[in-house]
Amino acid sequence: MKMDSLQYVKRVVKATNNLMKDPLPRNKSISISALLLQGADVRIAFRAMDEEFTYVVSFPNTLAEKLGSLSRDVFNYLFTAVAITFVPSFFKMSDFESVKIETSPLDSDTIEFFEIFLLKGLAEFRFLQGLNPSRRVRVIAESGNAPVELPTARVSDKLIMLNGGGKDTIVAAELLLACQQPFTWVSVNPDDTKRKVIEVSGNLDALELSFKADLRMHRLSRYQWGHVPFAGICAALGAVVAILTGSRYVASGNEASANFGNVLFRGEPVNHQYSKSFEFEKGFAEFIKRCICSDLEVFSILRPFHDVQLAMLFSNMTKYHSHFISCNRKIKQGVWCKECPKCAFTALALYPFVKKEGIVTIFGEDILRTPVIQAHILKLVSGGIKPWECVGTLEESRLALSLVLQAYPDFPFVNSKISSGVKKALSVFDVEEVERRILYGINDEHIIPELLVGKIDSALGESIALR
Repeated sequence: MKMDSLQYVKRVVKATNNLMKDPLPRNKSISISALLLQGADVRIAFRAMDEEFTYVVSFPNTLAEKLGSLSRDVFNYLFTAVAITFVPSFFKMSDFESVKIETSPLDSDTIEFFEIFLLKGLAEFRFLQGLNPSRRVRVIAESGNAPVELPTARVSDKLIMLNGGGKDTIVAAELLLACQQPFTWVSVNPDDTKRKVIEVSGNLDALELSFKADLRMHRLSRYQWGHVPFAGICAALGAVVAILTGSRYVASGNEASANFGNVLFRGEPVNHQYSKSFEFEKGFAEFIKRCICSDLEVFSILRPFHDVQLAMLFSNMTKYHSHFISCNRKIKQGVWCKECPKCAFTALALYPFVKKEGIVTIFGEDILRTPVIQAHILKLVSGGIKPWECVGTLEESRLALSLVLQAYPDFPFVNSKISSGVKKALSVFDVEEVERRILYGINDEHIIPELLVGKIDSALGESIALR
């Protein structure tokens, strides 16, 4: 997880260039200045770099009346929280010193939570742009408590399931279906892949939301577009939908593997998947309970599981194999790029369980045998900085490859460099111990409601149990 000398030099060069295009001191501020409801659309006004910008969040028309029935204080509080999750997108314009909240008072605990969200949610962007990932962004707001808590008349078993369109979402949904747990799909910025997953699941109870950034933001861009914590946006919008629909639960499909960072910077992890991590999930759930609705439960139903474990469970869900996409590069086109680390890890994790024939069904070819994918696999199993994608841990990559080589001892590597590199990476690897711990063990760190834990255990049977 540590930087090598070349990566260190690249950061120094970028930091030097930044002094010219975004000079110090970077004491600029971004303001959340206004919130406006227009039918089923919420317009969020920001002020930055002496310009006004607007994000538009579009809800289904069926929720317009519910939105309109919220008191002004509650509306402002809810959408101030949503607005803060959009703030990282503005940092391509400048590495802002602070965020000023003009739309709602916040208490000190909430300010602390959102400062941590900005710090860790921006860490990857800042690291890759030669900026300082360890500098806090101050959140400045009028001091005050949240509005009077929303009515607690939640529908006892109604659940919102956030739809990412990939294998993890599918496993989460199938667990809910096996538990006979009713749920409503919520797709943020939906695409054909997400809609197909809903169709194949057979549960057609679904809502679609979208948000649009102000295109003028690109004109003032000083930095290349980088990663923003999209899962944080989805969590905030999912909570709003739960409040509007009277749902008790908001569930996502984020696994234990998302807790592990990509690289250490000054002793602290920089994690591409921070907004999918248990740290964010727990902090956000506590914020919701403390400030918004004490009986609204926000959690990931897959938190106890490892990524390779989910691949094993997904391998039996064959009706989805031709329809899901976990590739970020071409998910909007509904295809796999077959060239990125995410495609490589997905194929590697699934290969031991779906075999060559299943990989061909999913990807259209046996991509594990292509030079570009094998090059990614070598990096996945060799250590160093983990790719900036939602991929499993080093240990999981090594386990998956070991299982592939057990099933296919003569698996053809494209050249001797990859073959020898793989052998070196696996030479000190205890396959049996890791297989027992990762494929059949459970991560105890989760906040799944106890009622659902019992249902999931019943659905999984004796091979894997949450307690």
